[in-house]
Amino acid sequence: MTDSKTPVLRTTLLALTLCVLTALMFWPAVSGGFIFDDYPVFAENPAVHISHWHWEKWQALWIWSQANIQRPLAMSSYALNYALGGSEFSFKVTNLCIHLFNAFLVFLLARHLLRRCWNMQTSLPKRLDYWSLGIATAWAVHPLQVSAVMYVVQRMELLGFTFTLLALLAYSRARQRQMRREHAWPWLLLCITAVIIGYNCKETVILVPAYALLLELTVFRFEAQQAAIHRAWKLGYTVGTALGFVVVVAYLLPHYASPVYYVGRHFDATQREFTQLRVLCMYLAWAVLPLPRELHFYYDNYPASTGLFDPLSTLWSGLFLIGLAGLAITLHRRRPLFALGIGWFFLAHALTSSTLSLELVFEHRNYPALFGVSLAIADLFWIASQRLRSNVPAAVAIMFMLNLCFLTLLRAATWGSPFQLALSLVQSNPGSARAAEDLARRYVAMSNDNPTNPLYAMGIRELERATQLNSATALPEEALLSQIALHPGPSPTPWWISLQHKLQIQPINAENYRVLYNLMELRLSPNPSLDAYQLAKAYKIAIARDPSRISLHAQYAELAARALNAPAVAIEQWRQVVLLEKATPDYVEQLTAYLANNHRIQEAAAVLDEAENIQPSLRGTPAITMLQAKVNAGLESAGQRRPSS
Repeated sequence: MTDSKTPVLRTTLLALTLCVLTALMFWPAVSGGFIFDDYPVFAENPAVHISHWHWEKWQALWIWSQANIQRPLAMSSYALNYALGGSEFSFKVTNLCIHLFNAFLVFLLARHLLRRCWNMQTSLPKRLDYWSLGIATAWAVHPLQVSAVMYVVQRMELLGFTFTLLALLAYSRARQRQMRREHAWPWLLLCITAVIIGYNCKETVILVPAYALLLELTVFRFEAQQAAIHRAWKLGYTVGTALGFVVVVAYLLPHYASPVYYVGRHFDATQREFTQLRVLCMYLAWAVLPLPRELHFYYDNYPASTGLFDPLSTLWSGLFLIGLAGLAITLHRRRPLFALGIGWFFLAHALTSSTLSLELVFEHRNYPALFGVSLAIADLFWIASQRLRSNVPAAVAIMFMLNLCFLTLLRAATWGSPFQLALSLVQSNPGSARAAEDLARRYVAMSNDNPTNPLYAMGIRELERATQLNSATALPEEALLSQIALHPGPSPTPWWISLQHKLQIQPINAENYRVLYNLMELRLSPNPSLDAYQLAKAYKIAIARDPSRISLHAQYAELAARALNAPAVAIEQWRQVVLLEKATPDYVEQLTAYLANNHRIQEAAAVLDEAENIQPSLRGTPAITMLQAKVNAGLESAGQRRPSS
């Protein structure tokens, strides 16, 4: 075997070792089920359920994804799973394969960085390869990654990081070629292409330029064979940083910190930023010491910081983070890998810890950030091994990774059993309403939805407990009302009162919107035993609090027309819909055609009249003229009058 083939063979064997070990640690979890946002995003989303290969369906999914979730490539991957069978197992195995590929990319990037940061201190590339394997393994088998990989909807996070890594590997190769006076532009073009593609998976790919700047500050230091290129890189990053700063300060911060974006939250932008100080420290603690009792998956009851001193841990967390950042800045020349790791951690959380009105805590947000922590810890072990001139630090590092493997294997086994996972999440965090709802869902499913089964009663009791939790939205009430509608028993009045009370006092967020929609769909189903008048009262409360939400008016109109037999109420709501939609011609045509085709002629007439009042230019257009003729004929045939404006 020639010397030139040895590094390739070693790289291949190390990569296979990494992938096999990671797959073994995660494999017990692939038998698990869907959880939380898996259901609304793809498991119960008809737009994703494509069972054939007609181009029109895939194109429609892409357009729908761009309009609703803005991550069409990730959504198309879910549809591909459905087209190939759609089992929960296949979804999870697909996620695991992406994670294994990412682990390989992490190994390659770590090797690039170690050779740059440590190569002056060692002449043993083989040794650096083993350290790179250790970094990639620590990242890949960390217990936090179980929820990121097996929570299928986070394929978006996985794919986003795939293209982030590909972009940075291309950038690193370009810079190395540039330092040797070789052509670098094909690799820079590949970097840009990876960013563009990755943006269709998750928006976090836009952090690639910031990661690249971090690499320059710590690893490459704008080095180039030609002074002109050296100055160009510095000037480019200076201008880019200044422009980015202006965009953030002048637009992003005031725009996304607006109270409008926090209507559905129990905290505001300032409170969110204070809370993130504690959250980031908690993430670091998880990364270093991932105790199972601290990893809850659901954090809907995590308390927000109302100020820098409330709670006081907010202040201490802020001081610790400032100290950590200061240490990285101080050591960025002497210990570039350590500084890079700390900077990477902060950058990875730059979007999710910003003023965007996201939830306070999610484990999967650490998926990219753990690479930075792994780099920093590896550099500390490297320093110890160099100074002690002993294998003890390496042995300690191996023990640390074995511990990670053990904890990951335990967590993966729990995730492999939907019921065991739901039960463990309630036991570890009994204050989480989402955990309680999940456990109740499992109990009811295990009872085969049979009210005489003791498990069914346990599910109902868990839902009743969930209604009393401070973190609970109206989802437990929705589940209870749905079960009572399907299996009549106790009076549903207490749950209607509780649901309406929550709609009055809680932020009207996505979960509460989903509650109303689900109940409306149930009421309009073939089993209409749900109280339509109580549901109408709930809609009135929601509309009074959020009168500009078009979907609320449209749903209430459907309920009024099809369940309440109140066409006047439906007409009033449709007028509001047309007004809020600003009488967009395509929307008016589709809505009028829908109502006319379902023999709701007066409602169709009201829509046309309201649209023409708002947009007089619509009068006389061929499409509207044809619809007017159809509506007039329908009114005449039914002997009905046109509704008054």
